[in-house]
Amino acid sequence: MKKVFNILFLFIMTFSLITPFNINKANAIASSFTRAYINATELGPRTCPSTSCDRVKHDEGGTIWLYRPRVVEVIGYSGDWAQIKFNYYGFTYTGYILQKYLGNKQTYNIDMNYVQSLRNKGFPDSYAESLAKLHAVHPNWTFELSNTNVKFSDAVDGEYNPIYKNLISTTNKNQLSTDGAAYSNGTYIQFEPGWYAPSKDTLAYYMDPRNFLDDNSVFMFEQLSYNRNAHTKEATQKILNGTFMSSYTDYFMEAANTYNVSPIQLAARAIQEQGTNGSATSSMVSDGVTYYNYFNINASGSTTEQIVNNALSYAKSKGWNNPRAAILGGASVIANGYINRGQDTLFYQKFNVITESGKYYNQYMANIQAPYKESYSIFKSYTNSNLVDSNFTFKIPVYSDMINTSIATKSNNNNLSSLSINNYNIYPKFDSGITEYSCSIPNNITTLTVNASKADSKASISGTGNINISNINKIQIKVTAEDSSVKTYNINLTKIEVGKETPNDIVSSMGYSNKNNKISKLNIQLQM
Repeated sequence: MKKVFNILFLFIMTFSLITPFNINKANAIASSFTRAYINATELGPRTCPSTSCDRVKHDEGGTIWLYRPRVVEVIGYSGDWAQIKFNYYGFTYTGYILQKYLGNKQTYNIDMNYVQSLRNKGFPDSYAESLAKLHAVHPNWTFELSNTNVKFSDAVDGEYNPIYKNLISTTNKNQLSTDGAAYSNGTYIQFEPGWYAPSKDTLAYYMDPRNFLDDNSVFMFEQLSYNRNAHTKEATQKILNGTFMSSYTDYFMEAANTYNVSPIQLAARAIQEQGTNGSATSSMVSDGVTYYNYFNINASGSTTEQIVNNALSYAKSKGWNNPRAAILGGASVIANGYINRGQDTLFYQKFNVITESGKYYNQYMANIQAPYKESYSIFKSYTNSNLVDSNFTFKIPVYSDMINTSIATKSNNNNLSSLSINNYNIYPKFDSGITEYSCSIPNNITTLTVNASKADSKASISGTGNINISNINKIQIKVTAEDSSVKTYNINLTKIEVGKETPNDIVSSMGYSNKNNKISKLNIQLQM
């Protein structure tokens, strides 16, 4: 969680009741805080302390529903209402709920000696308050600094390429990339059905550990070797209850003993991959034999058919023709392919910023939200099993040049949807991802009319209309997105002396390409 001077905090609270926000770190640390959990099966926080007020909405515009035992921080009161701050899918929101729905409400003091011990370990101040709050509530928890030995900006750049390495499923287009292969002519590219490339800002937000240092999310940093005191059969069963895998608990425990990996994490991973009722890869039939791939290993592709076929081929190659074989086999892959390589947290299995071999690759999943989702499932299981205060060790990543991160609330779409010049052709054919074009014109032309349309209604365009080209050889069209990011499209002009046009000049002026006497980009249409 991020800390701030009290006066700035109150100011931000006033304007942040219904939108996610990020608060810059300051040096002051609050001396105390009040914490509780949601004691309701379904609860929608309000934007003000009244049932007549709207529900708080999440970033995709839907209502936020909180369930037992999600942890919240109580930051104020108004009659029977409590103002709460809480983490939801990595975002921090505020809202109001009736106090009667607060369970185990308690005020804690922050131990400044413990804060100093964190600094002595090497934790930056931007981590200190959040970790100190967790320690106050869970004194048996141990936080170890995990030095990535990489600059944060370098890590984000390493993860961002290739663009399909990280994916997100969301209707919030502000979170999506409009770069390169992620976007074309008004269409966000689906790399898997319903999955898109996140923007670099979105990716950076999910790579920043400070956005997830709370009870609901911190288990993405739990060390995943088998802890027999905490990783019990009871807790594992809590994860599996109500799912199609509820009778497989013994298989997960066998996998834990065999491969020294947390059965809680294995169960949460399987449910994350398969869902409560299973998916197309839960059981797949080939030549009369049923195969299982509960961890979706090698299940990739741009269509559901490709995903299932790849998952099936892998399961067949491993002989996973029964649930036990699939669970133990998948556990072996996770243990030997990730945990034993140093990727021994959910965070590192998604973002491999820790190993020198295969850095930014050898990552278990593409979904950048998966560590958060699995973490909350694990936290809920521990809480419901009365194990949440066990002796857990958390490996917290630290980069060498941390910056403040936030997910955009404004559109980053600075693309054009069309570009043309009256009476002349541009080459190559327009594509929103191409920013360099050429156009051949007679040298006695002094004015050109440039036409362009923006892909996003919230963007603005400059450089269009009637352009005097007497003293220029390049026309620049700039598109400014709602978030103020700018993309420049260039049309490079070739001025041809009148009466001395070559065949190549004529072909070029028509928008075609003549290379080695071979004309391309020619679209012939026959009319009958």
